[in-house]
Amino acid sequence: MKHDDDFFMGSENDITGHAAALIVSEAWRAVAERGRFTLSLSGGRTPAGLYRKLASGIETELLNRFGVPVPEPAEAFHEGLIVMPWTHTFLFWGDERCVSQDHPDSNYRMARETLLDEPATQGVKAFRMPCDGLPPHEAAKKYEHTIRTILGDTDNHGSEIIPVFDFILLGLGEDGHTASLFPGDRVTLEETQRLVVAVTPALASPPVHRLTMTLLLINRAKTICFLTSGTERAAMAEAIRKNKAPVSWPARLVRPLNGRMVWFISLPSPDSPRRSP
Repeated sequence: MKHDDDFFMGSENDITGHAAALIVSEAWRAVAERGRFTLSLSGGRTPAGLYRKLASGIETELLNRFGVPVPEPAEAFHEGLIVMPWTHTFLFWGDERCVSQDHPDSNYRMARETLLDEPATQGVKAFRMPCDGLPPHEAAKKYEHTIRTILGDTDNHGSEIIPVFDFILLGLGEDGHTASLFPGDRVTLEETQRLVVAVTPALASPPVHRLTMTLLLINRAKTICFLTSGTERAAMAEAIRKNKAPVSWPARLVRPLNGRMVWFISLPSPDSPRRSP
């Protein structure tokens, strides 16, 4: 497994295990410090294996192998595995297509099938984007209100306070988009007030309305983690990390203000079929 600081490339098993180990460790640390862990999920196919790993639990050996701190609380261990503090975990989504929650294109559906339906995750507090019951702009306002209510400063609910997620997962599209932040969408990319916005179909593929977190919210997170796969994405990730990415790529604008950014890129073996996130 190749790594450089917070940039990791390796087999799918190694990358999935390392990313899961990091999330579990960060979750227990957040619970110890603040009593809860706030995690924003990404969509697409790539994180499915990660979600299944989080649902099943992590081997202690994985944390030791990757130099990730092992949680101390006894309740972190169950049947020889380290498990997530699900009853203290608050799940959100970074973006969503405005389709029903059972639609094949729904990010919520993918997470439900790989994570939320598992018995071990019972007790988790999941807040899906309300995409199938409201007009997109109203849904965006409602989700922002939910985020501010759950994560906001209880002593000061002013809109100038930007909530801080513990951990945000992101993907990387072939056009350099991340979440539903697309090239050419200057209004969304330059947003300075709203935390969640609606994206028009002309900017999305497939061409359906979407909701997305904005950079204003994403860049406040304590840890931002890009999870992607393939040699093409690895080259794109290197370009972004070295500040050599095309100016049109929204992913290059992801820059934690006070947090950490981690890259995990899984590379297929020579005889494996090519797969995109």
